[in-house]
Amino acid sequence: MQTDILQIKKSHNPDNEFIQWKNFKNGNAAAFEYLYKTHSAGLYNYGSKFTKDKDLIKECIQDLFVGLWTRRHSVGNPGHIKNYLYKSFRHAIFKKIFQLSKNETYEETENYQFHAVLNIEETIIDNERQLQVNEQLQNAMAKLTARQREAIFLKFHEQLSYEEISQIMGISVKAGYKIMARSLDYLRNNLSKDDLLLLYLLLHLKLIN
Repeated sequence: MQTDILQIKKSHNPDNEFIQWKNFKNGNAAAFEYLYKTHSAGLYNYGSKFTKDKDLIKECIQDLFVGLWTRRHSVGNPGHIKNYLYKSFRHAIFKKIFQLSKNETYEETENYQFHAVLNIEETIIDNERQLQVNEQLQNAMAKLTARQREAIFLKFHEQLSYEEISQIMGISVKAGYKIMARSLDYLRNNLSKDDLLLLYLLLHLKLIN
């Protein structure tokens, strides 16, 4: 199964977002456009891990923001805007996929798809070594559950805390820790000592809180 590559990136800068959110709630179209432009690309990337249907992803993003604008006067003030949008979008994706499956009842389940693998891109290692490490990571990641891959994506790609990951995925913080611990344990047991050391050198100190 072909999987998307999960790139390590800089953390999102939320400066000014709460002001923009307040302005958006007051009907400011420029503030609404700011929120859309700030988060739509990240939401699309997140959605592409659940489904390869580009039109479905775009439709869910559109529905999310249209719904926000329609309910702008009654929508609350989330503690973290990005988390609120990602959680709402995740729910919309699941619901849309359910509707297309024509099941009689909607229920979120652990049996879903999430296509992502870790990819290390650093100048401190040569290309050949980088390819070897990436191949080992991809093989190990492919054997994790969708929920484990999603948690790793939110941790390493979106650089979210365990509290934020738990909020988006609709699980307890304790469950978030457990999912990540089991994921890292599996990677630890399925990577060579050299690869594991390199992975920790590149990721552990700067990405794991």
